[in-house]
Amino acid sequence: MTQMQDSKPMQLALPVTLPDDEVFASFYHGENRQLVEHLNEVLGKTERQFSFTFLSGTNQSGKSHLLYASCVEAQELGLTNILLPLDQLIQMKPQVLDGIDSYDLICVDNFELIGGNDAWEKAFFYLFNLLDAAGKTLIVAAKGLPDTLNIKLPDLISRLNWGVTYQLKYLNDADKVKALQVRAKLRGLELSLEAGRYMVSRLTRDITSLIDALDQLDKASIALQRKLTIPFIKDTLSL
Repeated sequence: MTQMQDSKPMQLALPVTLPDDEVFASFYHGENRQLVEHLNEVLGKTERQFSFTFLSGTNQSGKSHLLYASCVEAQELGLTNILLPLDQLIQMKPQVLDGIDSYDLICVDNFELIGGNDAWEKAFFYLFNLLDAAGKTLIVAAKGLPDTLNIKLPDLISRLNWGVTYQLKYLNDADKVKALQVRAKLRGLELSLEAGRYMVSRLTRDITSLIDALDQLDKASIALQRKLTIPFIKDTLSL
């Protein structure tokens, strides 16, 4: 295991690259305000008490963003943290989890992938018990709710219902415009409501593609010293 620098969460040594701007400040919560407040409250607690939060949501709902932001916030608070991307780990032996209970915060992404995998299900059941005894914080994200993940081990299903479960609300088009404006502001850019609506109406509507387009506009804006007007967006993105 390695410790990443510059307020990035610690991760296993895997060939995975995570964006460096996915913090709470860049997450437009929309109808998910209560969830963001909950995560901040959990991370800010000083007493050693087990805390478990389950995040459920479809692709592009922001689950991974919130896990990453939680790790960054934990590190800002001086808490040890680790992010476990199961899409990377599932091909390994579950012994890779050995020692994970030493961290203050453990975040797990793509948890649905362990469904039906006996060895991994047992490993996470054991990990739950260790984290409970040690008073650690666990945040798990999956595409479905706990009872829909094809988990075969009854004891693990029981553990998944121990904590607080949040089902992320998907952003509508108006929310996506606001999310783009939040990201633009963090970059020192001004994205008007009209320009944001133009991007959402003309581009693929998934939020990742929209943010990627904003990154492209940011670079072009710096290079050409241009504002994010609709003509500039149209020319830069070839719309």
